[in-house]
Amino acid sequence: MPSRRQVVIIGSVAVAVVGAIVIWFGAAAIILAIYGRHVPAAAPWLALAKFASLAWAAAVGWIFTWRRLDERERKVRAFSWFIGSTAAILLTAPIMMLWLLNGGAFLAHLLHRPGTPGIYFALGWVGLVFAQLLCTLIARVAWWASKR
Repeated sequence: MPSRRQVVIIGSVAVAVVGAIVIWFGAAAIILAIYGRHVPAAAPWLALAKFASLAWAAAVGWIFTWRRLDERERKVRAFSWFIGSTAAILLTAPIMMLWLLNGGAFLAHLLHRPGTPGIYFALGWVGLVFAQLLCTLIARVAWWASKR
């Protein structure tokens, strides 16, 4: 049976993830309904929606759970988020640059089918989030392995 502290942390993380997904997909649906396939006009608004969803996740997932952590867990979290996020950005930035340079032809070739710019943007966002989660987990495991 999870303790009250664990339930609060799990609940905060769930609110952060669900809120980020709702903010991103809701805003992206509205933006794409307004601008359609006109990528240059929609891109800044999609980036703002992405930022808003990540800000929500950071605010709820990090700040609200931070005061409930002991000092050692705070150090682990800060280290893993810094290293994991940096590694994820370094891994996903080249893919995003390739998409910007040739309008998605690289991803269309990689996926073996053409898609809309909104789909490519959503893939980039989801890819970055999963890369950050994976890199953060690897950094956390590496931190604990080095301390034992």
